[in-house]
Amino acid sequence: MRADIQVMQTMVDTMVGTPGFSYPARQNRAVKPPGEFAHIRLLEEYPVGMPVNQVFAEDATTITYRRKSVSRLRFRIGVVDTDGLPTVQIMNGWNSEAMKALMISSGYGFIRITPLSNEDAQLEREWEYRVGFAVEMYVTRVFQEVVGIIESLEVSGVFVTPGLEEYLINFEINE
Repeated sequence: MRADIQVMQTMVDTMVGTPGFSYPARQNRAVKPPGEFAHIRLLEEYPVGMPVNQVFAEDATTITYRRKSVSRLRFRIGVVDTDGLPTVQIMNGWNSEAMKALMISSGYGFIRITPLSNEDAQLEREWEYRVGFAVEMYVTRVFQEVVGIIESLEVSGVFVTPGLEEYLINFEINE
């Protein structure tokens, strides 16, 4: 989701101390930043646990339900740098006070970061030094659903027993 990438960009840029240091990966016609940079991609998202459903609002004809569900997100951050300082800052900066404040304000929480081994060896045709990370975060997703209230109901049919009579069934509720 684009909003998830933007939150991660803000976090990476804050850790490194350089606005615009990161950008979303795999964009059509994206201009590569000059010098050092990081690219961010959301790899997967999956729900964790059971969602919480609550009645949020109710009127004469509808009920609005609010569903809260915790999701676990896995990002891939690729870093191209020259002296290794941004890589160290991203690897170790998740528990700083600035990051805690960002997480509280954005609603995203840090789970863990794992370096991806020897990424530059896999990109032999590339000239720049690359380091990759897998970052796991969590966020609470909130969804609303408006459901119409059934005001009346009519059920009718025919009950047939082989060799016996037919019985007409008719129920009316709230009529």
